[in-house]
Amino acid sequence: MNNRVATFFIVLYCLSTVLVPVFILNKLVFLPLFLVSISLLFFRPAITVAPLLVVSVFIYGYFLGVLSGADVDLGRQMVFSSSALLLIYFINNFKVDMSQAVKVTGAIFALLMCGLSFLLMLLPGSALGAELLNYYNVNELGFYGVRNFGGLQMFMLHHRSSPFLLVPLSLFFIDFLKLRKISALFFVVVILTAIVCSASRALMVMALASLSVLYFSHKSWSMRLLMMIFTVPVLAFTVVYLASETSMFSSGEQSNSIKIGHLVSFFNVIDWDMLIFGKGLGAYFFTEGYGVVVSQTEITWMDSIRFFGLPLTAILLVALFFPIRNIPLDSVSASSRLIMFLYVIMSMSNPVLFNSFGFLVVLWYWSIVMRGQESPVAQAQSIGE
Repeated sequence: MNNRVATFFIVLYCLSTVLVPVFILNKLVFLPLFLVSISLLFFRPAITVAPLLVVSVFIYGYFLGVLSGADVDLGRQMVFSSSALLLIYFINNFKVDMSQAVKVTGAIFALLMCGLSFLLMLLPGSALGAELLNYYNVNELGFYGVRNFGGLQMFMLHHRSSPFLLVPLSLFFIDFLKLRKISALFFVVVILTAIVCSASRALMVMALASLSVLYFSHKSWSMRLLMMIFTVPVLAFTVVYLASETSMFSSGEQSNSIKIGHLVSFFNVIDWDMLIFGKGLGAYFFTEGYGVVVSQTEITWMDSIRFFGLPLTAILLVALFFPIRNIPLDSVSASSRLIMFLYVIMSMSNPVLFNSFGFLVVLWYWSIVMRGQESPVAQAQSIGE
């Protein structure tokens, strides 16, 4: 298998994971890639043990959950999702450009979401729009409607994988800053439109933060100063307006009150046993946010502590950011760390990390920081020679 064929299969996997994560197509594409990755793990020197470490933590959580009567279906699904990290061996061996794969996937995804959004907004009663929306809802691909933030109402077509768009948005923006490519700017606009149509506050805030920091880091000091003079007053006005005229930052807003309820319930039930060992993947607990017993909430890292305990949660976080000992310090790696950091921040209030498209983001990040790296065994052999 050459690089071109390997890249084709990875792009196909990315598209099936992001567009139709609940369909069998995702599994059919994943299986051969997984088998090749396992064979590479056994017969080639491993560049990293981070995937094995993360999967081991999830397997531990799964069996602990089975013993404690947790949601076994959720646990099994999360273990399966984490196994996608083993594809890093395939990606690294065939030198697949994950940034290109992510950009292609993000461009197609955003174009489809924008097309459907405009169809539903401009022709709400059309037969095509009704058919597509029915398909979207029946297969539980996301949410459609109007999101109300008090004085602010927003159209909402939120695909389950919408948070993934943060990564291709940032990559296309970097292309525009470095190469001045009009095509890159076009896809920045398209992806931003899809993000706004998703009506996800966390995604919109992280997108704005990513674009701002990336622009700031790629410009001269004079341009940075000019940017600060312009953006600080605008940002201050926007925050004051949203706080005073809408319920976006209000504790009474539905989404905010639910998350606050989750946190209150978590601190009510936490004990030393949970803090150290966890309760297992899919462990049930009563949350005031929903007023019912649930196995998962929107707050990823709170759930991680419930599932695995604090020590293993810390190990997961370290493994995600530092899959190898020597992380490159060049500008490309620095930009990827920023994007990954913002994505993890977003996961603090949204379940966007420990699932199929979340681990796809991790694979992209790992492929960047591992590029050009040799396995410890290969390094030792080259030194010996």
